[in-house]
Amino acid sequence: MHKLLWSAVLPGLALALPAQAQQTRTITGTVTAAADRTPLPGVNVVVKGGTTGTQTDSEGRFSLPVPAGSTLVFSFIGYNAMERAVGDNASVDVALTANTTQLQEVKITTAFGIQQERRQINYGAQQVTAKDIIESRQPNIVNALQGKVAGVQVTSSGGAPGEGAAIVIRGGNSLDGDNQPLFVIDGIIMDNSSFVESTAPGGGSAFNGILGRSVASPNRAADINPEDVESMTVLKGPAAAALYGLRAANGAVIITTKKGKAGAVSIDYRTQFSVDEINRLPKLQSVYKQGTNGVFDPTTRLSWGPQFAPGEEVYDNMGNYFQKAYSWQNYLTMTGGTDKGSFLLSASNLDQRGVVPNSDFDKTTVRLSGTMKFSPKITAQGSAQYLNSGGRRSLQGPGLFGGTGGYFVSLLTWPRNDDARNYLNPDGTRRRLIGGVGSNDPDNPYFTAERNPVTDRTNRLIGNAQLTYQPAQWLTLNYNLGTDLYTEQVRSVRAIGTSQPSNQNGGISETTTRSRLLNSYLTAQFTHNFGENIGATLLLGNSIEQSTREATDIVGLVFRSPGTNSINNTENRGALTTNSTRRLVGNFARLNFDLFRQLTVELSGRYDMSSTLPRPNKNKNYGRGFLYGSATAGYEFTRTLGLDNNPILSYGKLRLSVAEVGKDTGPYRVESPLAQSTYIGGGFRLGFFGSNTQLKPERTRSYEAGLDLQFLKGRLGLDAGYYYAETRDQLIAPRVSQASGFILQYINGGTVVNEGVEIALSGKPVQLDNGFTWEVLANFYRNENRAKELPSFLTEVNQSDSWVIDVARGSAFPDRPISSIGVIDYQRVNDPNSPYNGQVIISPTTGLPSVVAGTFVYAGDRAPDFTTQVTNTVSYKGLSLAFLLDFRKGGKVVNGNEWVMVRNGLSERTLDRYKTAVIDGVVRQPDGNYVPNTRPVELTQGYFINQYAGTGWAFVEDGSWTRLRYATLSYRLPQTWLAGSFVKGVEVSVTGRNLLLFTKYSGADPETSSAGAGVRGGGSGGFDYGSTPATRGMDMALRVNF
Repeated sequence: MHKLLWSAVLPGLALALPAQAQQTRTITGTVTAAADRTPLPGVNVVVKGGTTGTQTDSEGRFSLPVPAGSTLVFSFIGYNAMERAVGDNASVDVALTANTTQLQEVKITTAFGIQQERRQINYGAQQVTAKDIIESRQPNIVNALQGKVAGVQVTSSGGAPGEGAAIVIRGGNSLDGDNQPLFVIDGIIMDNSSFVESTAPGGGSAFNGILGRSVASPNRAADINPEDVESMTVLKGPAAAALYGLRAANGAVIITTKKGKAGAVSIDYRTQFSVDEINRLPKLQSVYKQGTNGVFDPTTRLSWGPQFAPGEEVYDNMGNYFQKAYSWQNYLTMTGGTDKGSFLLSASNLDQRGVVPNSDFDKTTVRLSGTMKFSPKITAQGSAQYLNSGGRRSLQGPGLFGGTGGYFVSLLTWPRNDDARNYLNPDGTRRRLIGGVGSNDPDNPYFTAERNPVTDRTNRLIGNAQLTYQPAQWLTLNYNLGTDLYTEQVRSVRAIGTSQPSNQNGGISETTTRSRLLNSYLTAQFTHNFGENIGATLLLGNSIEQSTREATDIVGLVFRSPGTNSINNTENRGALTTNSTRRLVGNFARLNFDLFRQLTVELSGRYDMSSTLPRPNKNKNYGRGFLYGSATAGYEFTRTLGLDNNPILSYGKLRLSVAEVGKDTGPYRVESPLAQSTYIGGGFRLGFFGSNTQLKPERTRSYEAGLDLQFLKGRLGLDAGYYYAETRDQLIAPRVSQASGFILQYINGGTVVNEGVEIALSGKPVQLDNGFTWEVLANFYRNENRAKELPSFLTEVNQSDSWVIDVARGSAFPDRPISSIGVIDYQRVNDPNSPYNGQVIISPTTGLPSVVAGTFVYAGDRAPDFTTQVTNTVSYKGLSLAFLLDFRKGGKVVNGNEWVMVRNGLSERTLDRYKTAVIDGVVRQPDGNYVPNTRPVELTQGYFINQYAGTGWAFVEDGSWTRLRYATLSYRLPQTWLAGSFVKGVEVSVTGRNLLLFTKYSGADPETSSAGAGVRGGGSGGFDYGSTPATRGMDMALRVNF
């Protein structure tokens, strides 16, 4: 595919270059700041009245072909524009004067792509530029937000190629719903979901169970080409995103793509080569080998046998397994146009190999956008982008139902006296570690990677067409129609001879998901000034959104012949298709007042009607339609005090907001449809979810206060905010009586609270006359989340996709965070009047504690106490160094990998085996009192498996860290070196990712999300269980501008 792409695009490149070379008169020059004569990069330099233009480089230099006698216009945000006649000069140098007022007139993109001045925004919003996105060298744009925005937490799923990432803004609002923000691209809502079990109708079958959490699925925003992105604006709270309605209850990420520029055709090309390797691995003991109770036993996978003899080989099965991973990325952008219209054509290709054998990921994108100005009143814009991505992945985490785990769990259990690389018999069949078929025989990790692949392929089209009509100065009409449609195919193979007892003869599953999202937005904006000091803007709009999804799952069991992975090669087959449709219609309004350029007020309201909610009942206290809105105010006190030109405090603003927004439920939860069964005789059966015709939307009410300050004429800025949000009428699905015929039923019940502080500090501490600058962006974020209330009959709401088998799971407890950890506990003293209250009770006969099976208790919160990120950029002429330091305090991690190793005898914690110790706890006396335990016991295999690993307490660890997220060193060649050539700029760079990590966590990396980005509620962050460990890497890149 990518070869065809480049063959189509490169001829355009060849045709464009001669046109550049034909320009003979070239003007060069340097643009500096008048205050200190430092170079200004990114200044727009255009020929007045013409279409030719360029921007200054990192040294403030420019080179531009112009006709003789032209006038150049220099403009830059925060500075006064300047015009200079060229005359007969070959060089033009200018110094721009600062305009501190203009710094607040910078426009950022808000709801529906509407541009607003920063000073008019009275809620939490932060913008990330294209430079920041590319600087991180992340192919997934969600990962590029790490550390860039206060109040945003991004968690990568691991180190597999194409791995997904989850993003949460200001903590999770929903106990069971999706807590990730809405993604909008060029005013059109886009899908950012991940492949999860619920999208695969056969996901609950004995063959294909929990596939969604057993593969490294990408989030769909990862499809976007990062070079296409001009900026990403994060709207943090309900007040910021209220106009998007219930889809934006968790905030919104507004993506603005690059547009064509007037002027001659220009071309930008970037190529990047990367090398990655595993950053850290769990530590395995190398003293004891295969066996049980100190005796060698080749019929078990456990490592509780005798010690290795001197000189006996100890195999490093984990270290041998992982390989270096290489990737190559290519990006090409071509743009040009006139004052009447412009175009942009871009293409990209990513070819990525994984650290796991036989794993890979590739992505190809092509995008065409254009703008046409038919008249001063009518402008049309449109874009279409095709995206193709997919790869081959290995089963990870728990594997599939009935299996023995993914490849990493196999590595954590493989005895070190056996070489796992020897995984095939001479006849090509799988060599078994032990005889027989059963759960005691793990799948060989090499066999899993080669014979049990999970492959996926996504074909996607995102497009929109927008028409803007301005019949009068005071009225602007806009209509935007867009679509996001894709087909995702996932195939999972279980080869003949795998350990799964029920599928010894192999099987295959093919799941195809077809998704279509259609958006229609119509807005009318009215503006009017009441004299010189009062301005008003009224926005009225209508939105229609419809999403449809069809999922087909085909399962084939028992391969007729080995080596042919096809449904046609199976004896027993079954198929199932499910469909869902959801429609949302909304009407909205927003009214803005700007009073004396000191006080801004904004009022907004929206009325939504959702097809997933019940029809109104006779009492009218619930129904498909619901109303909500927001009110914000901002006071620029420095204008009142006359401090606009103050050399110390140049800008100050107080802002307040209150908002309410709703969130509906999924399709078909009001009335339960019948489900067709292809198993056990076929026919129809009741679905999993019982109906509830009284469901109401979740409602989030938030309050926010903020302070925006700028010092030293814009060289130092502070954006601080406090917020409080309460989400009531939680939509949750507890289990119901089996007599009902259903398993789960959605109800309203519970309240979740988020309260936090976020601070963004930006500045330029050093700016010297010789061009040396040092810029800093620091973000601080602290959020306190808790389930203020649960339904009276529930003591816990757990996330079914976040767990470590039998001992720990993601849970929400009353008055605890929704990202809490629930663990199986020991029997403890439960007497507030006892000095030993809460102590573990020890058996007086065995000297061991008793495990209370089936009951989970609170063991900590996976969310951090606070996070701080500091981005530094040091520049000197063409040389630039940018690096991001990331600090996290608190947040617990469940080390599920350590749990697996303890049970199997491979953990270093088990080196105390067979020693004598006294277990901490108390013993109950006949009179009912307790005394400290003093009885010594031998730490046997049974103790480690049944007592030590019988609960999750020993595996909950501190997840604090300090890390160097990335460091990028770049050098842009001086413009004088390229004068007279068709090459406008050349930049070379090298980037190191995840180079340093300091943490007390004993596992691979505390930043982990074992079940992927698609887990709802509290998510799966903080569970380290069988996923591919994080990697560190090096990127080498070259960028050329023509």
